[in-house]
Amino acid sequence: MRLFESIILLLLVVLVYQLVYSVKQEKRPDRLIFFSIIIIVIHIFTESYRWQMVPTYLSFGFIYLRLKIGELKFTQRINKFAWALWLILVIGLPFSVPVIELPRPTGPHPVGSNIYHWVDSSRTEWFTPEDPDDLRELVVQVWYPAKAVTHEPMPYIDHLKIRSAAIGVAGKFPGFIVGHINLVKTHSFLNAPPESGKYPLLILSHGVTGFRQVHTALIEELSSHGYMVVAPDHTYDCNLTVFPNGTIADYRSDITGLPDSVKIRRQQLNTRVADIKFILEQISITSEIATQIDFNRIGVIGHSYGGATVIQSAYEDDRIKAVVSLDSWMNPLPDHVLNKGIIQPFLSLGRPYWGDSDYPTSPELLEKFMENLDSNSFHFILKDSRHLDFTDVPLFSPFSSLLLETGSIPAKRAVMITNEVVLSFFDTFLKNKNNQFPRNLVEINKLEIE
Repeated sequence: MRLFESIILLLLVVLVYQLVYSVKQEKRPDRLIFFSIIIIVIHIFTESYRWQMVPTYLSFGFIYLRLKIGELKFTQRINKFAWALWLILVIGLPFSVPVIELPRPTGPHPVGSNIYHWVDSSRTEWFTPEDPDDLRELVVQVWYPAKAVTHEPMPYIDHLKIRSAAIGVAGKFPGFIVGHINLVKTHSFLNAPPESGKYPLLILSHGVTGFRQVHTALIEELSSHGYMVVAPDHTYDCNLTVFPNGTIADYRSDITGLPDSVKIRRQQLNTRVADIKFILEQISITSEIATQIDFNRIGVIGHSYGGATVIQSAYEDDRIKAVVSLDSWMNPLPDHVLNKGIIQPFLSLGRPYWGDSDYPTSPELLEKFMENLDSNSFHFILKDSRHLDFTDVPLFSPFSSLLLETGSIPAKRAVMITNEVVLSFFDTFLKNKNNQFPRNLVEINKLEIE
């Protein structure tokens, strides 16, 4: 809850108590109403309006008009009950869908960011076979260690008016519910001047129906500790891709139940792996990025289907030196990858149980894969977590576990653990820091990991 929102809700509770529940009712609380209106005006101008506060605004208006028209019979028992229910709604709505504050990155660097639109002229678009001239296009965002910044940070999501309906479809709720996300600020600064030096490169691959920004907390944490992080919207696999000219690529990855769905998923996986390779090539020729990167230290991170993406990418590309899989969906991986494994250090951080997921996977596949890895492979299970606890999603509502695939683990703790484990892993295997991974995470009892 934001500061002035909290004050307004408290004022409403005090006002209703005086008029409805107090033994000595306040008949003309004009001063309190006037003060509340001033706070509301300040709130709208400084924090901005959002629809979840509309019932609160209307409450003050209703009380004011009724007092002007004539004395309300506030003390009747039925009115007391009705006001109690109304206050629960009024307070519960902004509390259940708050304007969140993303965790502040703990590293020494401010975080800068740029957004690019890249076209792969060597590939036609796999998702649009009806158009043989359509080339594969990606929107890619880069986060990097920056110099000191003074301007406003970036909003959490760009083009929210276009994206909200698609986000709602993915989450199975009305899209207008997320209209307030444009008020969420990140800790990233668009086009901030980069800090001098060369940094390890990390590429992050989102899951099916996901998008690049849904891992902002993790990305900003890594960048603040001296990593260049690149995340694409995997076009047509993404919740919604918005190109610079305003055109969109909708979500076309819902193929569950089709007779050849496994074959399609593996072809789709090849498209994603090609995206990772294309990004590596494109970055190397983009001068303002390439000069800041140590190409001998490249890591990849993937969530869900992105986990399968980065595993296969590492299998096919030895430029990749370390791999993190967050609750990976293993089923799409081809047998030869599962049977042979990869040579890079590997970390799997996931949920305890997949059976209630929309995208069930076989735990035996991960076990089979890890049997073929060397000693620098780790499998952590995050207690009380579900699939989306490895993203920013649980931060957006204290009741996300009732509607979405998040578990009972507190949201901030899930994000903190994910950030700390991933950072410690890459510090060990890309920066060669002697932090005794993973013992440093478990022995000091910071993390609830099995």
